[in-house]
Amino acid sequence: MTAVMPEAGPVGMLAGLRRAGYTVERAGNFAVFDYLIEVGPQAGTTVRIGLELVPDWPLSAPHGPHISPCLGHPHGAVHNSALGQGWEHWSRPPADWAQDRTVRGYLRHLRTLFTQLESEPSA
Repeated sequence: MTAVMPEAGPVGMLAGLRRAGYTVERAGNFAVFDYLIEVGPQAGTTVRIGLELVPDWPLSAPHGPHISPCLGHPHGAVHNSALGQGWEHWSRPPADWAQDRTVRGYLRHLRTLFTQLESEPSA
């Protein structure tokens, strides 16, 4: 069986998000899309996700998601976002990237991050 290599670079990352069903817009060096939180205490909430477009995708993953509105994260490492006011950057690179370098793997990482949220935003 032959493994299929995903498309590379920002174009491949954008294409993968679109294949996963997201309507993605490009905002400078970011892919931005609506994301329905499916798990955790914020389940049912729609947020905007911004992912920095990685030049060597899929070898490297985005450093961490940019979120709007600001929800905070109970594990800290929340920073101002390059996307501007109303956005925050969660410094949370995926720990298991080497095992699954795909959009699906990154979306699984997002799901895990949202399960860790508290009932009320901490931002």
